[in-house]
This record gives sequence, structure tokens and C-alpha cells, in this order.
Amino acid sequence: MADPVTPIQSRPASGRRRGVTGRGLGLLALSVTVLIWGSTFVVSDVALTEMGPATLTFARFAVSLLVLLPFGIARGLTVGGMFRRRYALCGLTGVALYYGLQNLGLRFTTPDSAALLQAALPVLTVGLGVLWLGEAISPRRVVCLGLSVLGMLLVVGHGDAGAGRIGDAAVLGGVAAYAFYTAYVRRIVAGTDPLMLTCAANAWGLVFLAPWLLWEIATKGPGSMSLHAGLALAYLGVMASAVTLFLWTFALRKMPASVAGVFTGAIPAAGYAFSLFTGAPFAWSRLAGGALAVAGVTLPSIGHQVPARTHD
Repeated sequence: MADPVTPIQSRPASGRRRGVTGRGLGLLALSVTVLIWGSTFVVSDVALTEMGPATLTFARFAVSLLVLLPFGIARGLTVGGMFRRRYALCGLTGVALYYGLQNLGLRFTTPDSAALLQAALPVLTVGLGVLWLGEAISPRRVVCLGLSVLGMLLVVGHGDAGAGRIGDAAVLGGVAAYAFYTAYVRRIVAGTDPLMLTCAANAWGLVFLAPWLLWEIATKGPGSMSLHAGLALAYLGVMASAVTLFLWTFALRKMPASVAGVFTGAIPAAGYAFSLFTGAPFAWSRLAGGALAVAGVTLPSIGHQVPARTHD
């Protein structure tokens, strides 16, 4: 409530200033989050030069869990409370399968391909929403998602044959698992604390990743880690897995969900840009495919943005 001695004519201006400030901070948080997520494909590729995919995936979420667990406990998470089917399923699909298959795919494909293939996530998520959750979809969005599919076909079709296609398939398999995770979380979101869900899913992800990690160590040895790879791992575990959770949650408190949807569509483009900056070869076909995929994801959200409030 405004101060009672404040002149009436000054209140709207003050409200606009507060609204712009909140919206600006929300846009900043979304921008930083997208840039961090977009950079993970290049950073993971660097770490994979010294670590196996199982080791990297397990270590990343072990670091993330160490950062998040105190906050989860403060919110009421207990060891006994983690033994719930919903947490286990989220850990399997949203952590072990998605990130495990992504890192496995990066052993065979390039970071730019892995980044652009993330545009499949909204397509698969919408499909599950329609078929599983009974959500409605407009003809316009069907056309836009068709653009995304065409763009992804261009990306995959002009990639490296053989091992590169295997890597692309692994990345797409991980994306499919995360689409299931996203649709499943929509079903259970009511009454579920996001931070507690993230902590529990991280823990269950480590449980599911442990057999793969043990097999990798038994067959290839524990390996070694240079300072370079260690910094990459710390970045993935702290910045890309823990800090972004707080930034994303903060942004959603300041911005309409439709705006956040536009920003998530920019993650493949950000990942591709980071790949080009770090030496990935430029290809017009891949750029065109990525542009189509990103356009198909973002156009429906741009057309349905809800203006942010400018008053408290």
C-alpha cells in the first residue's frame, strides 16, 4: 500500500517504475539462464575429453545435489520422504536418461548438433500434452511445430554419417525422456515443492546412474581430471544445475509464463552460437535448420504473450 501522504497523481508513475524494475530483473534472470544452459553443450564436450559420459553425468549431479540439498532440507525434505514413485520417475527421466544420453551422444556428435536438436523438446512435449494430458492445440501451433520438425530433419540430415547419426539418436532419445519428465511434472505439480522435487530427482538420478558409472570405471578405469576439466565440472554442477534453478524460479515470479516459453526456445540458438564461437564449422544447411526449429518453437509463444502487470 502506498504512503497516504503520497499525491494521487504520483502513484501510477511510481508503480510503473516498480513494474519496469521487476520486469527488467526477470528478463535479466531469463537471459542469464538461457546463456548458461546454451553453453553447457560446449562445456560438456570439453569435460568429455577427459571423463567418460557416465562419470561426467554422475559427478555433475553429485555436485548439484551438494549445493541444493541444504535448501531442500530447509524446505522439509527428509530421507524417508524421498522414497516416492514420483521422485524416482523424475530422477530416471529428467536426470539419468536425459543428461546421460546427451553426454553419451556428445561422444559421437558435435555440440552444435546436440544444441539444435533440443528444439525437439517442445514438439515432443506438446505431443504428450495432447495425447496424454488432453491439452488442446491450435492449428497455428501445429504448423509452427511442423517447422520445428522440418528444421530438425535438416540438422540431422546434413550431419556426419555413421557415428554422428548415432550421437544424434542418443541426444534425441534423451530429449524424448525429458519431454516425458516435463509432461509428468505437469501432472504432479499441484502440491509439489519445486526445490524438494529437484533435490529428490537429483538423488534418484544418481541412484540410476550408479550402475553405469561402476561399469565405466570397471571397463575403462577411473581416469584422471585436469584443472580444466575440473572447472568445467564445477560450472556444470553449480552454475548450470543449481544456480539456474534459482534464476529460473525468480524469473517466473516476475514474468508471464509465455515470455519464459519464448526464452526456452532460444536455448538451441544460444548453444549453436557458443559452438560457432569455439570453432565449430559453419554450415548454411545447419543454420537454416536451426532457424526453422527455433522459429517453430518461439512463434506460438510470441503471438500469445500476456502483458506484465505494472502495478503491485
